Amino acid sequence: MKILVIGATGYIGSRAAAALAAAGHDVSALRRAGGRPLAGGYREVAGDLLDPPSLTALAAGYDLVVHAAAPLGEADLPGARALVDSGSPLLYTTGAAVLGGGQSDEDSPTDPHPLAADRPEIERRVVAAGGRVIRPGMVYGTPDAPIPALLASRGHAFHIGPPGVRWPVVHVDDLADLYLAVTERAPSGTIWHGVSETARLDEVASAICGGAAVPWPVEEAAKELGLLADLFTRDQDVSSEKTRRLLGWSPRHTSVLAAVTRS
Repeated sequence: MKILVIGATGYIGSRAAAALAAAGHDVSALRRAGGRPLAGGYREVAGDLLDPPSLTALAAGYDLVVHAAAPLGEADLPGARALVDSGSPLLYTTGAAVLGGGQSDEDSPTDPHPLAADRPEIERRVVAAGGRVIRPGMVYGTPDAPIPALLASRGHAFHIGPPGVRWPVVHVDDLADLYLAVTERAPSGTIWHGVSETARLDEVASAICGGAAVPWPVEEAAKELGLLADLFTRDQDVSSEKTRRLLGWSPRHTSVLAAVTRS
């Protein structure tokens, strides 16, 4: 397949692009003007996600466009509209923050955290156009993964809000395998969960930093982290059973605590 990857320099997108290329797909990668050079030998396509009108022509003509770039806030929804308008099938990355607290699966209604307020509408547009959506959990795999790096940033283990808050997690290499599985086997107009297990954030922080996690009051954390502090208090148990069963996705890394302790 002829595939354009958006976010190929990022933590998730770089692994997804590599997995697609290794499977024999013809991968091109979006490169922002002034952005760092792309690894992997991909054909480079110049473009800017902050210029949504330009994306429609840029993304046209591909068998698939994979959007695995980091969120941009107000530009995300206009950018998604532009990519849908290109006519190329779209595989879009959102995240577990579109779901509410407690138990949920691929068919659960959305209840987005304010940080993900526009993502249900993005998902709706992508699915209605015959595209596909991946919702990753907290991504880990190396010490510089976004959330593990944040958990280690204060020099000691911490939790925000009550102890025991659970988050869905996934190893970055397993997530890359899921991008390949969705690309090659998922029907159009579908949503998939990139979740290998559910983990307690205070235990993950303790494994990374050593020592028991100490409380960080939400009000104090918000001064440094903004709305992200509140997201840390959302307890989630997100299932990927449907994704595994229908796509044959079988994560190889199933203990985040063992992985972050080794790192």
